[in-house]
Amino acid sequence: MTAVADERADATTEPAVDPAELLTRTRELAQLIRENAPKTEQDRRLAEEVVVGLRDAGLFRLTTPTRFGGYDLRMSDLLAIIAEVGKSCGSAGWNLSIDTASTRFALNGMPETALAEMFADNPDAYVISTAHLSTTKARRVDGGFRVTGTFPWSSGCEIADWAYIPVVHVYDGDEQTTDLVGAVVPMGDLRIERTWHVAGLAGSGTHTVVAEDVFVPEQRAVAFSLSDLVGEDERDSMLIQGSAQSLAAIVGAAQGALEVTRQTLDKKRPITYVNYEAAVDAPSVQMWFGEAAHLIETSALHLREIGAALDGIPETQPMPWAERARIRMHQRSAHEKARAGVEKLLDVVGGSAFALSNPLQRLWRDISVMSRHTALNAPIILEDYSRATLDIHPSVTLLY
Repeated sequence: MTAVADERADATTEPAVDPAELLTRTRELAQLIRENAPKTEQDRRLAEEVVVGLRDAGLFRLTTPTRFGGYDLRMSDLLAIIAEVGKSCGSAGWNLSIDTASTRFALNGMPETALAEMFADNPDAYVISTAHLSTTKARRVDGGFRVTGTFPWSSGCEIADWAYIPVVHVYDGDEQTTDLVGAVVPMGDLRIERTWHVAGLAGSGTHTVVAEDVFVPEQRAVAFSLSDLVGEDERDSMLIQGSAQSLAAIVGAAQGALEVTRQTLDKKRPITYVNYEAAVDAPSVQMWFGEAAHLIETSALHLREIGAALDGIPETQPMPWAERARIRMHQRSAHEKARAGVEKLLDVVGGSAFALSNPLQRLWRDISVMSRHTALNAPIILEDYSRATLDIHPSVTLLY
């Protein structure tokens, strides 16, 4: 267990900041984030006004270690804050989850020298994690490594200070070794190609990052052997904890969609071809809205169960296969309930929900894309859970 993991596991003292105060700050940003959501989507990156607002509120230091001026929040508090941001804009919630998860990835592997370089003078440093394991290469050289690779789907890259990059193909001269390397690289050493043109989550800035023979000194890299990979019952929960933070943005966006729909109904708009003076007067609309509300509340209950299960658990601590599979099944149920609830909200509002001026359609599209992230792959999660409940070990190696 690393020093950071020890710090988190022993966190029995008062937190560096009151999580309730952070939640209040987050809610105060809601109008700013909502107003800039169209700009965020149009520019294909988080609007600078939102970036500044999140940073000034301290939300880029949620998982920064307390020794560097950060908050190092427990998982349940972390998920609540990410979800609150996601209510106003799916892309903003997603970008926040990228920073919080990526920071924790770096903390659980990088030497203290690297962490100090990242956070000592900037506790608000924004960190991304990105990988393309099949093609990225690292060559051992005097004093470190030279890394070359192309990394699509690098959410938040245009607002980031650092990138955490894992590399599988490591070479010593012309010979490939059995090592893996994790490295942190300042974004100024990388090139960004603006390749993100998508139907949803457009404002997340999930562009392509390119490393062209980038030198990474030894103090910003860690190597370990492929032989260190362990069996299903000895693996840690690092990837599960990361995907839980992404999930919070999805649940938050669904809660935001519920609020938008309620505001629409409160305007007492009629239903075309029906004699009700207002749509909200129709029992069918009331029941459809009630079902949607319950589905979205259920997704939040799954998220809270995930937070409770992961609270105080270091990412590097081994977790039994059955428990990891159980948590991931809650993740699947949470995003499926969120999606189903928002689909019903679209029925409640009708065709006007799809006007580009209506935030409901943007939240719907964002959820549709976020919930298809490979770390939240519903069929694979069900396969893994089914095998775990029957103790049937998979025939292929799964990394989560």
